[in-house]
Amino acid sequence: MLAVELPNGDRVVLIRCNGRVTALADECSHQAMPLSAGEVMPDGTVECPWHGARFDCASGACRNGPATDDVPTYEVVVDGDRVSIGALRT
Repeated sequence: MLAVELPNGDRVVLIRCNGRVTALADECSHQAMPLSAGEVMPDGTVECPWHGARFDCASGACRNGPATDDVPTYEVVVDGDRVSIGALRT
């Protein structure tokens, strides 16, 4: 995982999971702690280290509480070694 800040100030975490690069908002929907401090789990989720909430690395869907809300995702384009982060998905 790699935390980055976009020019507009959004904090995003890039995640390489199952051969794919995805981008999530770097903020747990439970208490706004940075997901980039957590770890990617074998089941394709990222786990928040503070309270154990898990979010799907591709969709941002909440898979385990105490969080109940999903995490926003961003479009990602990989071109060779270059990773571009696009628009926030709605």
